[in-house]
Amino acid sequence: MNLKRILVPLDASIYTNGATETAIRIAKAHRASVTGIAVLDSPEIRSSIIPAVGPYYPMMVDAVQAKVEHADQVLRDTLIRFSKTCEEAGVEHDETEYEGIPAHKLLESSIFHDLVVLGLETSFHFETRGGRGDTIDKLIDHTATPVLAVPPSGAANPEKVVIAFDGSFGASRALRDFIPFAAPFDPDITLVSAELPPGKSTFLLGNAETLLKSHGFSNVQSTASEAPVEETFSPELLAEADLIVAGIHSRRPIRDMFTGSFTAKLIREHNKPLFLSH
Repeated sequence: MNLKRILVPLDASIYTNGATETAIRIAKAHRASVTGIAVLDSPEIRSSIIPAVGPYYPMMVDAVQAKVEHADQVLRDTLIRFSKTCEEAGVEHDETEYEGIPAHKLLESSIFHDLVVLGLETSFHFETRGGRGDTIDKLIDHTATPVLAVPPSGAANPEKVVIAFDGSFGASRALRDFIPFAAPFDPDITLVSAELPPGKSTFLLGNAETLLKSHGFSNVQSTASEAPVEETFSPELLAEADLIVAGIHSRRPIRDMFTGSFTAKLIREHNKPLFLSH
């Protein structure tokens, strides 16, 4: 089953370019459309300026309006670039700007898409905050749609994939969501388990391998270890992969065996595409 609709949240950061290019590559492989959404964070802009009274009030109103207008123009420029990039690539697309709390608007929109592609770092609050935003964490915590989080350079079509699999609900959902996503690419896949008894890991990885092969993936292997997650997923193993697949628990953001400090660390490093689902 091919993906049909891909959502790209747009912001003012360099990650937007990488996410857009990645979404276009995936859309071409699936013959899908791409939706770009920008959210004007006017509630936070207005609340970030301390209310003034007396003769200073008109100045504060003007300052708020100037910030809102500047942010709006930045997002409009971003939407224009997104549209032009998709047009030049020959990919069906549409784009919309909303006003409100970014995480809320993006969560509402994600329901109606098959995949969300965004940067490992977000900057939806660019008018009011410095540093890394929290939108990716909120999306991962709540969205029912799988998320492909990419570094600034984006993500190439997957050729070597590592799937972290422990049989949990989150990991199982990620495995199943990965199948339609990766079908056009037929990557080399390595299933990896950690901290599991040999009998359980043999059962889980063997059946997961059978499932993948039944869906047409021709090169699937597995490796099991009783060692801790951090030791099992060594830098050498991760360096060979151009995509890591992991599951998360919907009620415990970034908190299960494979998406605890391990995945949080990968997100912070900003250098490895992650396919996440729960």
